[in-house]
Amino acid sequence: MTTKTLRGLVRLACACLSCGIGACVLAEAQDERIETIIVTGTSLDDTVESTGSSVSILSEDDLEEGQYRNALTALKQVPGLDVAQSCPNGGNTSIFLRGGNSEHTLILLDGIELNNPASVNRSYNLANLTLENIERIEVIRGPQSTVYGSDAMGGVINLISKKAKSGVHATARSEAGSYNTFTQVGNLSYGSKSLDVSTGVTRQDIGNISGADARDGNKEQDAYSNTSLSTRIRYAPLEHVEFANTTRYTRTHSNLDNAGGVGGDDPNRFIRNEEFFTRGDVSINLRSDELTPQAYIAYTRHTLEDVNDPDANSLNVLDSRYSGDIVTVGTKLKWAPVDWGSALVGAETQAERADSTYYSDGFFGPYEDILYGTQARTNSVFAEAKLSYEDTAHLDAGLRHDDHSIFGSRTTFKVAPALHLSTTTKVKGSVGTGFKAPSLVQLYSSYGNRNLDAERNLGWDIGVEQNLIEDVWNISVTYFRTDYENLVTFNPSTFVLENIASSRTQGIEVATEAIFSDTLSGRVAYTYTDTLNDATGESLLRRPRNKAATTLVYKPTKRISSQIQWRVYSSRFDTDFNAYPPERTTLGGYGTLDLACSYAYDRNIEIFARVDNLFDKEYQDVLGFGNMGAAAYGGVKIAL
Repeated sequence: MTTKTLRGLVRLACACLSCGIGACVLAEAQDERIETIIVTGTSLDDTVESTGSSVSILSEDDLEEGQYRNALTALKQVPGLDVAQSCPNGGNTSIFLRGGNSEHTLILLDGIELNNPASVNRSYNLANLTLENIERIEVIRGPQSTVYGSDAMGGVINLISKKAKSGVHATARSEAGSYNTFTQVGNLSYGSKSLDVSTGVTRQDIGNISGADARDGNKEQDAYSNTSLSTRIRYAPLEHVEFANTTRYTRTHSNLDNAGGVGGDDPNRFIRNEEFFTRGDVSINLRSDELTPQAYIAYTRHTLEDVNDPDANSLNVLDSRYSGDIVTVGTKLKWAPVDWGSALVGAETQAERADSTYYSDGFFGPYEDILYGTQARTNSVFAEAKLSYEDTAHLDAGLRHDDHSIFGSRTTFKVAPALHLSTTTKVKGSVGTGFKAPSLVQLYSSYGNRNLDAERNLGWDIGVEQNLIEDVWNISVTYFRTDYENLVTFNPSTFVLENIASSRTQGIEVATEAIFSDTLSGRVAYTYTDTLNDATGESLLRRPRNKAATTLVYKPTKRISSQIQWRVYSSRFDTDFNAYPPERTTLGGYGTLDLACSYAYDRNIEIFARVDNLFDKEYQDVLGFGNMGAAAYGGVKIAL
């Protein structure tokens, strides 16, 4: 795509914003979102109307209309969020919230921390997270360490599990399509006043695609399989007592290539990954729901094997195995004595452990790096208060202190006010600090450093939300800035990690939604992100400066639903490691168009189809690694 063409696409996306061609939902859905409780950005009850934080919600309808099968594809439309994936089938995926590093985003499932303590930077690979039992996704942008501690310095993505409807319900969905793709999804749920259970299972198989870009002569196919099971249980044996549990298990197998670009193919390298997450909560409502104590315990486990034996293409050997655990125990006490004010205090302790063995042998000889039972503990105390004046002014403020067993302690804060100047105009903002504790690998590996301090940042934003036509057309504009310091990076002069980097990100997020008729709605999200590496004076890698997503939903009848989504990205920078010395290069901008439609034959049978990347656009988010071309899928969903 030429620069002239890209600029034209970005201008068109901005024109769509001005005309309100995007981000639309039906009036009923809009009213529902206004009243929906946000569970991610605060430990206290909050809504879209009263929050001062920058929040995006992908509802169950949004996920169904786009026919998204995993969280990664659904999140690409969210403002302020960029995705870079090294392989379209289970490859490592980086999430950049407002230009921050991937490890600066905390990924949650019903409050369970999914980030991997055995990975180098303690990030989480979203490529394997399917949506079979997910009701909605909440994305909170900006530092959230006051609520969640380490890893949330850039923001939080929280997936919320489905809540069962009254009675017994069962659905089965079968889908097949391009690249030898087969996906089966089943759901079973039961709901009553005292008990609701929702379960889901996904089996996905994909083949006939090369991880390394096929345009560079890489023809070997890399298959991928994913088996995921998830459940959510809520049990209320008494009127004021409630127990809840979320559990998820995922097992994936990914065939990978050695590298991107020419000669990247590898016929026998694979990654086998297992994930297990669970959390139990108990809460009690006292004094007519005025006082609510809560206790919880969560467990996270990751195991991964990365194996590559010698083959016809390479004599290199790789055998690496990783395992990591997180155990979190906490308690909260919420006090809501009046309608206009509430407060919360809490304490939490988290223990993490990582084991790994890494062995490679190749041109430079054998290399081994072993971690045995490395561990750390973080003890935390936190408090939060929310005040409201009628429906006009709202203020959320919080303070948290974390004590890490290795690097020491850190105190963070957050203040998020929201002011309704009128029934149609809301001014909002937030300011907060965040931190990220060094990972166990960064502390204890052969290139690690036990003297590492925490990374930290200060982030703030200010915005306005305006109803241009009430219940028909609204728009929001937000300016943000985040300054990062003490970042962990490799020092080539000492061959160890040190806190020697700093960066700055700033930009503008624009979102609009409108209703054109009873059958046509849509939404647009545009983000301008300017990043700076303070040491080099250059932009950060793999972050496009301009990004826009336009979505139109058309429902001509109650039985027919269709969606078209157009996403546009400007160019981004990457590093070419095939050059010596490695050099900075530019990846071209691009746009993709996705279509999805469904037809309800009757109340029990639905037929659906979709086409991703309709115009077969060839592009790279990571240098040397390709993406799927035009791909068509179809299937049937049966409700029992």
